[in-house]
Amino acid sequence: LGHRLGGPLVGQAARLWFDILVTSVPLPGVGLRLGGHQLTEVYPLAPLAPGQSLAVAISTYRGRVHYGLVADAAAVPDLDRFAHAVSTEAATLLAACDC
Repeated sequence: LGHRLGGPLVGQAARLWFDILVTSVPLPGVGLRLGGHQLTEVYPLAPLAPGQSLAVAISTYRGRVHYGLVADAAAVPDLDRFAHAVSTEAATLLAACDC
């Protein structure tokens, strides 16, 4: 009974608590291969839970930061603008730390 009631209630409550997920996806420090070919970039993916508007996943691979964005198109119709803003602000941070 607890599982039947608890699962749906927790899922509904989560929508009231947050609608944006930001997560870091850890990757191994060694180079990855796919089909015998060295991967040069790896973009993470965080799926949206029911009721969530935006998921942002961030990972580092081979000394670079990669991010993946997933959004509910009705809730975030301008995801391309958000992606551009993230890239712009990351460049600003790099310039500020003189990297």
